[in-house]
Amino acid sequence: MPGLKSPKAHNSFLEALRTEIVAGNENLSSWIKHIHSRGAIDSLFGLEIWLKGIRSFLNIEHLPLADSEKEDILSRSFRSEIKIIRNAVQICETYACDVINVGQAETFELERIIEDKLRKERILDSHTNRFLAQITPVDSLSQLLDSLNDLRVSIDAYQQIPNPGFQLFLTLGRNYRQELKNCRYIDMLMSQRFRIQYDLIDNKSLMGVLRGIKDEQLQRNLALAILYIYRFLKYLKFVSSDLQYDRPLRHHLVIFSLLHEEMENLSNFLKARILKGKGVSPDLKNAADLVAYSLKTESRRVLSRELVFVSREMEPANIYARMENSHGLLLNCCQSGILSLIHSVDANFDDQSLFKKRAERIAMGDHVRQDLWGLRQYLIEISENETVPDINKIIERLTSFKEKSLPSLMYRDWAGFENFMETLAISNSSNEIITRTRKFINFIEDLIQEVSKRGFYQNNIKL
Repeated sequence: MPGLKSPKAHNSFLEALRTEIVAGNENLSSWIKHIHSRGAIDSLFGLEIWLKGIRSFLNIEHLPLADSEKEDILSRSFRSEIKIIRNAVQICETYACDVINVGQAETFELERIIEDKLRKERILDSHTNRFLAQITPVDSLSQLLDSLNDLRVSIDAYQQIPNPGFQLFLTLGRNYRQELKNCRYIDMLMSQRFRIQYDLIDNKSLMGVLRGIKDEQLQRNLALAILYIYRFLKYLKFVSSDLQYDRPLRHHLVIFSLLHEEMENLSNFLKARILKGKGVSPDLKNAADLVAYSLKTESRRVLSRELVFVSREMEPANIYARMENSHGLLLNCCQSGILSLIHSVDANFDDQSLFKKRAERIAMGDHVRQDLWGLRQYLIEISENETVPDINKIIERLTSFKEKSLPSLMYRDWAGFENFMETLAISNSSNEIITRTRKFINFIEDLIQEVSKRGFYQNNIKL
């Protein structure tokens, strides 16, 4: 975990974190600092991530389902998913007990004074009652433990139902989200995207690149994007740990649901903050576009293909293989995404300062992906903006890619590329050129995904 040094120079990550952390409650901040000082910050992080993961998993949009299952959702049994939730709830209870044993550092005098004043004035509405019942974060944590225990007991009862269906699954989700909101400090904890105690990145090379960006808003946005992706890498460590020791894996579906939700959020963040931002260089825009596309595409691919039916899979070897593949694909996507963004600002950045063992191969794969993405963008512009495309210019651009970048792809990819190129060359009309160009774009998009996938298999990714 990155250190928490007090930087003498400007720290872009620290500034970005400060803008994201919800202000206004010193009790929560003091409690987190106390937990960190007692060495239990990893337990708090684990609690936060698994609580969020369950919330994502209980949202049908982030649940690993095949198209056929979605079409038949009302008659589908959710027994396997509910069992996974139960296992994840137990993990949350373990983390919560670890954190609650740390206690709290001091009496919260300000809120005690408010409590006394409220009692004297007998202002006892629902908000006040909630306030009085949860004066400290430990009070909220105790209430959370009670709620988690009630949820687990309820799930045990639901398991007696022959085919617990979609409506029951939705009800569990609504109740769970409401219980989180009722736990005052837990709700505040989960409303904050980042935490200085375990999100701050202490890497001199990376901070040096960010300091070179003159526009403060752009610097902050890029720092936030990198913080997002580093968070994803931390989520994946939960999976890699159990992969390494060959432990049960099915409950990690909730982590992949969380990754799916947050990767889509980051994709939207990149589009809103960088692609549409002013003063952003073409290289950074191109990199941000590629990363936004890759994150959304790979997370959807994992959820809709790699992890489909894992909740009901009975063969441990198949579960392991699917989890390992999903972990590797997203890990490769995240590491490549970080390097893509950094190289767009500093082409000479030393990859080994971030990912020592995989730096060279990541760089090679990233270079090919960037070239493919540049070709895709060129063809999109042609198909959307030119009513009479110049076929000679298109063939010239394709020939340049073929000579410089095609040799870096697998031999089996060459035939597909050359076939599309030949088909375009003999097109007889503008409509034919545009139609075949759009098909070529689809081919390139599939190829980008394959390059990302191969980056995992060639490197046998392990954290």
